Formats: sequence, C-alpha cells, structure tokens
Amino acid sequence: MSSPLLSVIVPVYNTAPWLRRCLDSICVQSYRNLEILCVNDGSTDNSAEILAEYAASDERIRVFTQENAGLSAARNTALEHATGEWVAGVDSDDYLAPGVYERAVACVSPGVDMVFFGVQDVAEDGTPLPHNAYFDLPEAGEYAMSPELASRLNVCFWSKLWRRTVLEEHLLRFPHGLVHEDEAMFYLAAPFVRKIAVCPEIGYRYVQRTGSIMNGGGMTPLKRAQRYVPVLEYTAAEYQKRGMLQGIARQYILKMMVCLCAGTYWEPECQGMHAHLLRRYRFDKDDYRLERLLPVPRWLRLFVSRYPQSKVYRCCGVAVWCVCYSEAGRAMSSHGMLLGRLMKLFR
Repeated sequence: MSSPLLSVIVPVYNTAPWLRRCLDSICVQSYRNLEILCVNDGSTDNSAEILAEYAASDERIRVFTQENAGLSAARNTALEHATGEWVAGVDSDDYLAPGVYERAVACVSPGVDMVFFGVQDVAEDGTPLPHNAYFDLPEAGEYAMSPELASRLNVCFWSKLWRRTVLEEHLLRFPHGLVHEDEAMFYLAAPFVRKIAVCPEIGYRYVQRTGSIMNGGGMTPLKRAQRYVPVLEYTAAEYQKRGMLQGIARQYILKMMVCLCAGTYWEPECQGMHAHLLRRYRFDKDDYRLERLLPVPRWLRLFVSRYPQSKVYRCCGVAVWCVCYSEAGRAMSSHGMLLGRLMKLFR
C-alpha cells in the first residue's frame, strides 16, 4: 500500500484547555506520513505557547501565526502551505481516534477524491453522547458522487480526507464571513468529485462544549434557516461565475435547498423564505415537488412505507420521506388517490 503525504489542518483560536488532547491524538496516529499545519488565528490565551512546545518536539508540526480573521481564513492559510496529496482537518477542541488515518488512507483508490469516516459526539471529558444521525454514512465502499448522494453526506471539513488536487485545480477555498463555511466548501467541491469512499471507522471525536460556534442557544427555526441562506447564495454565485449554474450544479443547488428545507419547510415563519428562494433560482414548482421532503408522523409511516413510489432516507440527520409526486399522480389506484389527499394535509 502506498503512503501518500497527508496534510492535517488545525485552526487554533483560544482553545488552550483542549489543544494538547487534540495535538496528541494527531501525533500518535499510526499513519506517520503527516504534515501537521497549525494556524494560530490571533489567540489571546496560551495556545501559542502550547503550539511552540509541540512544534519543538515533533518536526512534522508547522505553526503559522496571523491576526484573528476567523475559521475560514485560518484554514485557507493552511491550504496555501499544504503539500500533501490528501488534506484533512481537525478542529482544535476536537480529537481523533487512534488509527483512523491509517484506515482511511487504506480506502484510497485512483478514482476516489474524498474518503469519509464516522463521527462520534462526545462531552468535554470524552464521554460518548447519544448517537447523532447527522453523521450517518452509507455502507462501506466506493460510490460515484451525485447530487442525490451529496444531500445525504456529512459536509463537515474534518469528517473526511480531501484530494488536494481537486481543491487546487478548481481554486476552492473557504468563504470568509459565513457561519456554515463547511457547507459552502463541500458543495463547491462536490461537482468536481468523481467518487467517494466510505471508511467504516468511527474516527473523529466531535466535542460538544458550551459556548462553541455550533452550540449557541436561542435559535428559532427561522433564524436557523436564515443562517444557511447566505451559504446557498454564495455557492450559487460561485457556480454562476464558473458557468456551471445551468448544468449539474443546478441539481446541487436544488439539493442544498432540500437540505435547508428538511427541518424548516413546515414552519409557517419559514415558508416565505423558501418561496423566495424557489423564485430566485427559477425552480419550477413541479421540479421542487419531486424533491420535497415530507416529515411523516409515526402513525402514518407504516402506511406510506407500503406505497410503492415512496422511499425513506436520512437527510441532514432528520428522518424524512421523499415522495415522487409525478409517479403518485399517475397512480390511479384508491391507495394512490388517498395518499395524494393525505399529502395535501402536510403542504
């Protein structure tokens, strides 16, 4: 088995209490051919001293220091200095399971441009937390990338290996100023990805700590959805600049909207926003019906699961039912007519 160089990107901002655990988990990986690119993004605690200590003891660690510019800027700084064939990320308050990179690299093949591995939510002390369905993956193996597959995958930068040539050839970088920069980066890269590989290893420990970016409180469904709209608009604008918006990238935009709508479409306060997005990107209402996600109450699931044109899958960690309206419309049986009437109740 070949041993390609893996560039591990670690953005650091005021995470001194967790930084040693993070760096230790990278340095002790059984896969040794690593360059570890740590970017101190203007930390005001003692993170800089910890980074200097580790860089002095492990020659694979390189430290870059910049004024505070945010997570995207820190990752982009590291990408500019990366030389590995593959790129991975670890946020400095998270950490890795032993051996994950060795098993992930073993899944690499010539046509694969991303390698996914599993994620475990943990408390600050490392105690495993209940399963987070958002991090569910397909069965281990290789899959051709498609808009349908992309809408089911975890978009986080740190849950996978990225082939660096894909990022460099298409000038892909994290957007500044967006809260959900991972979604933008993933969907910008997806049209250029040939295949993905799924590694069964549960290799990333995602620490759920109070005060982190993703665990802020007071989020209504509308505010949560509104945080994703700039990501959608940024991605669509980038597709348009590259002359891609009318090609397969259009389907990726639709899938992004489906993911956005999965948990919010049926919230009355969100429906105006979704209608605006449909008009803005000129999606026909029938096109959108083919992709509409319908949350189905537990009492209705058995009935719907017996309808031959329905399927269940997970999108963004929410159990949803995708109903093909065009097929349902052609089904003239009493079951088909009844299903159509039931579905109207959920519009």
